[in-house]
Parts: sequence; structure tokens; C-alpha cells
Amino acid sequence: MSFRSTALLFSFLAVLLLPAQGGAQTPPQPPGPAPPVTRSLYRGHWFAFLNAHLEDDARGAATALAEMRKAARTVGVRRLSDFSRTLVHEARKAESLGKGERAARAYDAALQLDDGNFDAAAERIASLFRSGAYPEGLRRVPEAIATLLRIRESRLSVFSSLAVWGGLALGATVLAGIVILLLRHRARLSHDLRELARRLAGRSAAVPLALLIFGLPIASGLGPVWVVLYWGALVFAYTSGTERALLVGGMLALGLLAPFFAAVGRENIIQRSPLYVAAVDLDERREDQSAEDGLQQAATVFRDDPDVWFLLGRFAERRGDFQGAIGAYDRAIQVDSRDYRHFVSRGNVYFLDSDFPSAIRDYRVAADRAPDAPEIHYNLAFALGEAYDFPGQRAAVARARQLDPQRVRQWTESPTLQRVIAPSYGLDRARGRVERWNSQARSRRLPGHAAPYRIEQVLLSPLVLGPWAALLLGVLIARNRTRMPPSEPCARCGAPYCGYCKRYGDPPLYCATCVRLHLRREDAGIQAHVAQADEVRRRTRSDNRVCRLLSLLLPGTHRFFTERSLAGAVLLLLFFLALAAFLVGHRLFDPRQLAVEGWRLSVLVAALAALAIWLVANFSAWRESHGS
Repeated sequence: MSFRSTALLFSFLAVLLLPAQGGAQTPPQPPGPAPPVTRSLYRGHWFAFLNAHLEDDARGAATALAEMRKAARTVGVRRLSDFSRTLVHEARKAESLGKGERAARAYDAALQLDDGNFDAAAERIASLFRSGAYPEGLRRVPEAIATLLRIRESRLSVFSSLAVWGGLALGATVLAGIVILLLRHRARLSHDLRELARRLAGRSAAVPLALLIFGLPIASGLGPVWVVLYWGALVFAYTSGTERALLVGGMLALGLLAPFFAAVGRENIIQRSPLYVAAVDLDERREDQSAEDGLQQAATVFRDDPDVWFLLGRFAERRGDFQGAIGAYDRAIQVDSRDYRHFVSRGNVYFLDSDFPSAIRDYRVAADRAPDAPEIHYNLAFALGEAYDFPGQRAAVARARQLDPQRVRQWTESPTLQRVIAPSYGLDRARGRVERWNSQARSRRLPGHAAPYRIEQVLLSPLVLGPWAALLLGVLIARNRTRMPPSEPCARCGAPYCGYCKRYGDPPLYCATCVRLHLRREDAGIQAHVAQADEVRRRTRSDNRVCRLLSLLLPGTHRFFTERSLAGAVLLLLFFLALAAFLVGHRLFDPRQLAVEGWRLSVLVAALAALAIWLVANFSAWRESHGS
């Protein structure tokens, strides 16, 4: 920074710190301000770094890298994403040539240039594991996780993947739970079907009646998911307590999965819009050429959108192309002359180009349009100071402090090289603009086009109404079975019984056989006791066989059969979550920007977790009995 600019800055700080004191101000001495640092400067340091890096000059590479980062910070760039990705490619190439030290230096440099480059962090850990440095690799894992969540794009990918895995796991858990409950209560269902058939057409009609009732959706051409939901409605009356609560909650949640997936997918589409990507790039102070390329593409489609030209001007200003920035701001003003941001931004360019009268003119026009924006008066104070209008400078500073003293204090304590403050462009504004674009047909020519989201259409979808209709059907069936309530298991032998199986006045909770043999102790002979014991053993073997075989496909079945439904549901959910992470992985939303060869560590961990849950669940199922 030149002597003149430094003197003016301290003069301005004195005005801020002592607003009540007047007096004449001594004009600072020329010469004019130093030219702004542009992208070409840190690109020069980039080539110096590459030369030193390829010659294995670690000290020279570190010096050039530090100068490159310093030059980037002077123009407000915090993350040099393009250069960071290039270094990851260079590191991979060095590893393939057996130059481990060069590769390690490239990975570390990539993280210094962009602390949100998860590719660099993951590849560095993988290289340490490949070289046998396991303690160092494990030590870097927490930092890699922090790197993964540092930038918005990676966070969106991670949370979207977790949302998809969780949604798929929840849906699979609900459907699996219905199948398990159906098989767990199969004896009671069979008993009631036989009783219903006997009353309608005789016991010989039980099998055709069962095929008719349970196969009705199949005959109607419905898919397997709808068939299972229909079975859930039939088994609803046989559940109680935790089982019923899980079934109700699961069906309600299953109906919300479709709008949930739609919202996740739509959010990812919207955040791929060039306008939103550019806004995120500016917000995170990244330099990613793809953001500016996307804006150029959007400018050919939405020439009448002032935000596109405003952001193009911001990018041109950041790279030092003042003529291009003024041209873009001029286009933005032509399209929308009511937005003060365009005038402030153009005034900032004039200020950096030492055209202070033009800067003052634009700042005053901006103040007419937004008199309550403190950055306008703050920037105007700088321009008036450069024009030696110190009374006007004091008035502008006082007005800025009056509007927002906290922000003015923050700007004063942390001044930038440019000194003037650029108007903000929030992500909410970018999102609203993208939503407006999506209502127009021409937005289909750009990434980020998503149809307008109407919640009433989503809630009326069969994917939403289907599970809720099945739940409603189950509730109606349960409430209207007053004439023939569901059978109950005997508290002693476990055999199902209903009101038609027992004589009037028999004690509750027990089947007719247990009442006759054990409560009234009628003389039925040893054969009756042996037959009942054989029947209990048969049911036990049947339950064991069904539970163990079903556990091979649905871990957690054993918990349902032993009346620990909540634990079984949690085990199923964890198993399907790990299975979804293994099968789906990052195919839909990948936080890695560079292609990866072979299996990923996260996928292998998910596979091992699913296998561990499966082994634990089946060990319990095969170790314990499920009889009465």
C-alpha cells in the first residue's frame, strides 16, 4: 500500500474513532494509490511454486506457496479451488512414479490452497495408509471430516447421501417389520381364517378364503410394496403396545418419504444453478473458474436479469478487469436502475481506478435509492477523503455509524486492501432468483432447473396416500371387528383361541384345552396331556424355524418374536442403513470432485457394519428358542 493510501486510511480511522472532534485536516501527499493486486500476480507465484515443487525444492515451494496465498488474500480470495485440484492430480501422478515425498508435499499444498478440498485430505490419508504410516493417517481423520463439512457443496452432498440412506433404510425397515409381524402372528391369523371359513362355508373353505384375502392385491396387479402394505393393514388388528406404535409411526413416515426424497433432489438441483454456484463462490471466497463459466452461460439465456450482470461484474472486479466490471455493472443498471448494489459496485471500481468523482457520483445515487445502507456512506467517506472533502467525509462517517455502528466498527478494525466495502449478495436472494428462473421455460437450458414445488400435489401422490390409506384400512378393520375379535394367544401354551373356541364362563387368558386340563382338571387321560405337549413342541419348532430362516434375510426378527419390537426395529434400521450406504454409496451425491479408483473406505466400513449387525442378530436367533 502506498504512503498516500496509508495516510488516508489512518486519517479515516481517526475520524471514526473521534467523531465529535473537528478541525482542519491536512491533505495527504501524492502519489496516487497502488494498482490493485490481480489474479495474474498469484498465478505468477503458482508457476514459481510448480518449478520449485517439480525440482523437489521444498523451501522454495513453501515460499512461493506462502506468497501465492498472501496475494490471493489481498483480493479477497480465501480458497484457490482450481489450483488445489490441479495439485491433487499432480500428487497422484507423483505417487504413480514412486515419488512419495513429492506427493505428500503436493497434497499438503492442496489443502493449504483450499482447506475445503476433501479430495486432498482423503488422498493424503490413503497415501499414509499405503506407506504404512497408520498412526499419522488415523491422526488426520478428524481433520479430514472437518474438511468434508467445511464448504457448502460438500456439506450438501454428505447430508443428501445420509438422507437418502436413512430414507431407504426407514422404508425397508417398515416393510420388513410388516413381514415379520405377519409371520409372528401367523397362527392367530390362521385360526381366525378357519373360524371365518367354518361360519361361512365350512372348514374346507379356509385355504381358498386365505388365498382370496391375502392375494387380492396381487390379483389386482399391484406391486410388492403395495402388497406388503395391504398385509400390514390386515395384521394391524393383531398388534398392540409397542408393535402397534411402531406400525403406525412407520406407515406415517413411509408416506412422507416421497416428498422428503423430492425435497432433497430438488435442493441439489437448485444448488447446481449457475447463479447459486456463483453466490456460494463469493460467499466462501473461492476462486473456481467453473462458477464464472456458468455465469457466462446464464448471461446468454437471461440477458434481462440484473443479478447475472451484477455477479459477472463482481468476478471481473476480483480478477482485476475493471473495464469488464464497469461494463457488467452498466448492463445491470440498464436492466434494473432501482437496485443500489449496482451503483455501489460500480462506484467501488471507479474508486479502485482512482476516478473519485465518478465514484462519489455513484455512491450518492446509491444513497438516494437506499439511504439506510451503511456501506454506501462508509464507501462515500473514503471517496470524499480522497477528494479532500473532509467535512463531507465526517458527515458520511457519522451517518454510517448512526445506521449500524457495529458493522462500521468491524469494517474499521479489519480493513481490506481495497478499503471500500462490496455490497453483499445473499444466498437467499440467489435462491429466490433461481426459483423465478425455474418458472420460465428457458431455464431448462441451464443447470439447476427444477419444476415448481407444490406441496398439495406432492401430498396427493399415490406414494404418499398409499401408506396412509393402508394405515387407515388397518385402523378401520381393527375397530370394526367387534362381532369377531382377533384371537389371542393362550397365556399357558401359546395356542390361539377366540370366543367361539371356549365355553361360556371359562376363565380369560387361557384356551379351552388349558382350562379343561389344568384349571378344571377334568379326567381327560394321559393322551390329552401328551397331545398338548406335542402341540407345544410343534409350535416351538415352527417358530424357531421361521424366526431363524427369516433372520438370514431380516436381522432383528428374533427381537420381534421375543416381544422386543423396539430393539428389533432399531437393529433392522441400522442394518438397512449400513446396507444402503454400501449399495448406494455416493452414486447420487458425491462429495469427491475427482474420480476415485477402487473401493472407498466409507463403503468398506458400511459393508463391515452391515456384516457385524447380521452376525450379531443371527447369533441371537440361533442361540435362543422362541417357543411357549
